[in-house]
Amino acid sequence: MRLHRTLAPALLLALASPGALALRLDYTVELGYLHSDNINLSATDPVDENLLIPRVGFHLNETGSAVRAEVNGLLEYRDYLGGAFGNEFRSTLDGSVDWTLIPERMKWTFTDALGLNPINLRLPDTPGNLQQTNVFATGPTFQFRLASNVTGLAELRYTDSYAEESSDFNSNRFSGALRGLFELDSTRRLSANIEAADINYDSNSAQSDYKRYAGYAGYVQKLSALELDAALGYSYLDFDNGERARGPLARLKLDWRASAQSSFGLSVFREFSDAATTLAAGNAAFAGGLGGVTIGGATISPDVYKDTRVELRYALNTARISLGTAVFADTIRYERSGATDSDRNEHGARIDLGFNLRPNLTLGVLAETTRRDYRTGAVDTRDSLYGAYLRQQMSRHWGWRIDLNRSERHSDGDDLSYDENTAYVRVIYTR
Repeated sequence: MRLHRTLAPALLLALASPGALALRLDYTVELGYLHSDNINLSATDPVDENLLIPRVGFHLNETGSAVRAEVNGLLEYRDYLGGAFGNEFRSTLDGSVDWTLIPERMKWTFTDALGLNPINLRLPDTPGNLQQTNVFATGPTFQFRLASNVTGLAELRYTDSYAEESSDFNSNRFSGALRGLFELDSTRRLSANIEAADINYDSNSAQSDYKRYAGYAGYVQKLSALELDAALGYSYLDFDNGERARGPLARLKLDWRASAQSSFGLSVFREFSDAATTLAAGNAAFAGGLGGVTIGGATISPDVYKDTRVELRYALNTARISLGTAVFADTIRYERSGATDSDRNEHGARIDLGFNLRPNLTLGVLAETTRRDYRTGAVDTRDSLYGAYLRQQMSRHWGWRIDLNRSERHSDGDDLSYDENTAYVRVIYTR
């Protein structure tokens, strides 16, 4: 991996800045033991395996006057004690660092999204079908006052996308944006936005290099119990091979805190996208039941597609119950004719319900499912997970957790269906 294109320089900047006294670092260290009755996720020849999994996670927050940072990272090592696969590291990182060079005039931004994704989305998530991906972006933002309630922004960004195995995904992107922000009052803001990007792939991939242009209006409202972020506009894509694509751009995100214990969320968007844009924004896949490094659900390719997605969320937290639920539906249609075998409809749901048996002892159950219906090839897949867990916080720093899970894949049109049962025990230190 091109490690020099990560957040490491920005993190060193955050630590060395004069305002670093505002930096907060929280971390978790785990040691886990996992048993699987089908570690190779085979339909006909399952292999029992035991794993030893040490894991380190951290959350860094910096709120100084010169540097603001929010970074989450996770690193784990998987020791396959029976030798079913080679031992491996897995990691993920998601963060941003803003460095103010001239107060209220200029800042420099770094963002990074490191993740783990399938090489082939249609195949099971065995170690041989996984790869690390990374999307790193950096550049300046210039701010200027146009009127007492109008602020202008000019942004320049360089973005580098990289995948360990899917080399045609690798690209360099240069983009710019002009924005006008109109403050209606202390809770409402309108914006006018013009964006342009030049996307160039490292190799001669099937997807042509292209330029992307977009113009849209935005509206943001933030109240004590309600947050709304909406955008509506148009996008135009100009491919170097002479092809063109155009279409509407629409985004809506609504979060409502119905009470001190419960909240609802709604996200809707329709726009052109690609894997690098999706990974930079955060992977849409549900988190796995065992925690740790989550395997994403994106097709890692250079191809552009129209993405239409709706997601609903609900959360409840009381003295005895914690509940998190989400459902989504997604339609993905590729622009390049050679990529239409990846056209698909996706929908899924997740629930995680915990009961506090005692103040520091929680019993929980979880379930999730994702179905992918491909429009060609007569192959449809449904991935499901069901589980139960018991966790205890023994002291301020020490705790433990036990998970029992069952994973299933039902795949129509091929022989890739499987089921797997796992048991996972871990000791956790948190600071």
